[in-house]
Amino acid sequence: MDGDALTRHMELVRELSKQGHALDRFAPTATKNNRRWWRLDGKPTKARARLHKKLIADAFAQSPGVKQERKAIVFAGPPGAGKSSLRRELLQEKEGDYLVIDADDFKKALMKQALADGSYESFIKPDAIRELEAAGAQFFPLELSSLVHEESSYLAKRLRRRAMANGDNIVIDSVLSSQEDAAKLSAELVAAGYEVQVIDLEVPYEFSQQKIRERWAEARRDALSGGDPLGGRWVPSDYARYVFDGPNGVPRPEAVARWLAEHCPLVKQYRLFRKKMEQVNQPHAVPTLETEMTRATPGGPLTEATGKRDASDAKRTTPGPTLNTATTKKPKPNELRIRPARGGTPSLGSQKDGRTHQTVGTAKQQGISNLSSTKQPAPSHSTHLMV
Repeated sequence: MDGDALTRHMELVRELSKQGHALDRFAPTATKNNRRWWRLDGKPTKARARLHKKLIADAFAQSPGVKQERKAIVFAGPPGAGKSSLRRELLQEKEGDYLVIDADDFKKALMKQALADGSYESFIKPDAIRELEAAGAQFFPLELSSLVHEESSYLAKRLRRRAMANGDNIVIDSVLSSQEDAAKLSAELVAAGYEVQVIDLEVPYEFSQQKIRERWAEARRDALSGGDPLGGRWVPSDYARYVFDGPNGVPRPEAVARWLAEHCPLVKQYRLFRKKMEQVNQPHAVPTLETEMTRATPGGPLTEATGKRDASDAKRTTPGPTLNTATTKKPKPNELRIRPARGGTPSLGSQKDGRTHQTVGTAKQQGISNLSSTKQPAPSHSTHLMV
């Protein structure tokens, strides 16, 4: 496929993905709108629940070496930032100790199942796509992945809760653009007694857009040449823009990741990495470690380290994913609880309001305010569902 044809198809997918169009995540052919699969009360039918059970079992089976140490690493950052590469760089040989929870993996699994059982053609594919294909266009399943978006979110949450019930080490790979969902995640982590790290990888908007296009185009070319028949997943442009329109000019993942680190009392370490636009064409570009904060004891304040390093320095500091080598007593499940504070933000039940407000102030000094004060509805294709 030549460059012009690729661009034309990209614009076509971009248009179809807009709110109210054929690939809107709430479109009539979205899987959660199929009453043979989902009931009106939002629960799966018995047949669909059996499929979910299988997909979740498959996810566990793909990570046989996961350890039960009640450790969680939350990765945040815009689409295309390179979170998976950073995860591999930091964890290295310890990556197998963790179950990676990513809703995008379930999008692929659901589309494979739809191709296998025929429902991709009989239900999921919209008439608008059929008409375009009849006129000569060619679409691949992951270009329609927004139609399984809600179901993949549901499955990722189910997998997360099952894993936490087991005490499994987990990596939560998400954009993390919703403070409300981050608060729910915080409450779950506290209730399960997990030791938590938050790792945020930030890039400029133009960097994210270029990587989204490149990733999609590479997968599409591969599919056209007989490779993976699923093709490439398209990230709707309205959501990609929404991710960067955070409070005071701070991208939403950056603001929410900092908020989660400050408000979840079991976050032991918070790290903010950043890439510059000039690194966009460097395949092995190393992000700069811009901020590192640690919490010595559960519920205590975050203490910020000084100096800038890169991911290689972070990796070399200690033989594992954490830079903080201090040992702390791990709380038992249900030992700490989060209760709503005034204004709707969660606070630690054992903390005084003064300490909580002081911690929030640290983020505000960085230009990060409470997102609830600038709350906007996410675009219809938002992928912040993971938390």
